Amino acid sequence: MRETSLVVDPGFVHHRKIEAILGQTGTEIISKEIERIPSQTPNWRKEVIISHIYSRITLDFCRVNEIKTLQQVLFDENGQLFCSIVNVLPCKEIYESKRVIIKCKSIDDINYKVEFHITSDKVWSETLKSGLYQGGDFAIVAQYNSRDDNTLIFHPLLIGYPYLADVKTGDLSWNKYTDFYQLHLEDFTEFEIVKQHPLPSSTEEMKFIHENVFKQCLGRILTESTPKDWGGESSDFFTSHLHIQGRRLSAAFLLKGPAKYSPMTLKHLGKNGDQIVRLSKEPANVLVIQHCHDILPPVIETLRVFATQPSKPRHYCFIDGRESLRMLKAFNLVDWAIEESTKLGREKK
Repeated sequence: MRETSLVVDPGFVHHRKIEAILGQTGTEIISKEIERIPSQTPNWRKEVIISHIYSRITLDFCRVNEIKTLQQVLFDENGQLFCSIVNVLPCKEIYESKRVIIKCKSIDDINYKVEFHITSDKVWSETLKSGLYQGGDFAIVAQYNSRDDNTLIFHPLLIGYPYLADVKTGDLSWNKYTDFYQLHLEDFTEFEIVKQHPLPSSTEEMKFIHENVFKQCLGRILTESTPKDWGGESSDFFTSHLHIQGRRLSAAFLLKGPAKYSPMTLKHLGKNGDQIVRLSKEPANVLVIQHCHDILPPVIETLRVFATQPSKPRHYCFIDGRESLRMLKAFNLVDWAIEESTKLGREKK
């Protein structure tokens, strides 16, 4: 697997606000980076380089200080700063007004509206200005400013397009970052045998397989221990023995069994989806959500946002009911899993 990082191509940089947040140490680092720019560099090129320096140091600050995503700030109803990829609505005023309001697309199960107030002439990149005019996904670092009824107002420090970059060469890739970071079950060496089996047409058999038994199946396949659940865990199953194209990865799994045999919504994942928040805190390369039924788009979008945070991007994977059943069939574990689940049901009675 090619070693790739997520970078932000900045088109809006609020230098003064960034320096205020970074403090003296961060500002000194930026100054030293700027001093290294060759004196013969053309002014237009120097401005671009400086913007990238501010962007990189800001993301480093967010990573070191574990700055939250926008979703986590909204879930927690707490936090002054966030770092996220945010979907914003078209801002038709970006070419007409000096002071504009960029509105965030509504977030499922969140009652707050979010606005970003900026000065349009600080958007120095025509590409970004055109993008904001149309709306879409942008990497944003912003600071909370005020609240107007149920609308939260943030002032951005940084706005730009998220891109993939080769760690060794620094070359940007035009592949969509979400396609790179999303993995599928068959991508893992340990599960690639599932490609030899058709995807079941129904999740019906998963109705009879207990969540803890599915965890034991994972343990059998990966030769991992499966400790009992306890109230404070951030994930249901953790392994450091997965591989993709020869590269070893760790993964944290959030498992959901048939106690709620229905398509997964955020309501399946605790208050305000806080189980995803806890999952995202795991020191894993891959965040995995498994469910005995379908997994609906709001869950997919929420995990994607947490996993692809610009300051700490990670891979993510969904294993829905049909994929779960295909995996069990591939390893001849369906009958065993149903039998063990039946025994577990009797013991609980």
